[in-house]
Amino acid sequence: MGADDEFDDDIAPLPAYERDWRHPAEVHHEARLRHSVEAAPPPIGRRFAMVVGMVSLAVSFSLLLVTVPKGLSSTSAEVPSPPTTVQVPAKGAGPAENPYPRAFAVDGGVLVMDARHARDGRQTVMVGDGRRISATHIVTFSEHCMAALSSEAALASETAQPGDAAPDGTRWSDLDSDEFAYLGSEGMLHVVDGSARRIPARLGLSMDTTDGWLPLDTDGLLDGVGVIETADGETVGYAMRCAHETWAIRYADLVQLVSDARGARP
Repeated sequence: MGADDEFDDDIAPLPAYERDWRHPAEVHHEARLRHSVEAAPPPIGRRFAMVVGMVSLAVSFSLLLVTVPKGLSSTSAEVPSPPTTVQVPAKGAGPAENPYPRAFAVDGGVLVMDARHARDGRQTVMVGDGRRISATHIVTFSEHCMAALSSEAALASETAQPGDAAPDGTRWSDLDSDEFAYLGSEGMLHVVDGSARRIPARLGLSMDTTDGWLPLDTDGLLDGVGVIETADGETVGYAMRCAHETWAIRYADLVQLVSDARGARP
């Protein structure tokens, strides 16, 4: 062996575990391996993964039940269709509404009613106590849509003097024109119409009249002829809605108009 044998190129390099130094290529490879291990997520257990999957499936199924509506077939099967019923009126049953017009007793067998339901000659009307009586036409006040009739049956149930109560409870009070005007202007009167409604009323601004009819302001539209009453329930006049206006007439003035019409008949 010569002097240069210790530097012989054929000698194999020492392995890494027999040397104290490291080549840069070796250090870089180890660093990459260590970094990949440290950056990887921790391993998930098989049991934990199974539990998470089952919870996800349960939540998804619940959302489907809430958001997806039921089909038409299931709805129609759960909700039965209502039965079809036909009501057959009983044999001999009359109409629901009263076929006879309403009339109000005045005095001396005189009745007043809505002129639209009055006709010449004799007809059947219903009075305040619910009786149906036969009455004969006397006169129609066309400008005020009110008609007057006479009836012996109404005369038989009346009292002779105003202020006394009739069998149906009606009490008349023969106020003079000044008293009537004062109560009307002060709003101390009301009207009871054909539907038995109690409607507050006040006489209009114009108090000049030649035939007894006065304009009347009411808090509602009248249904047919209305009876004007005081706070004590005494009848002092009558009212009627005609041509978009409401008219009032004092009890004594109406009696006089009917008497004049009877005297003018042949």
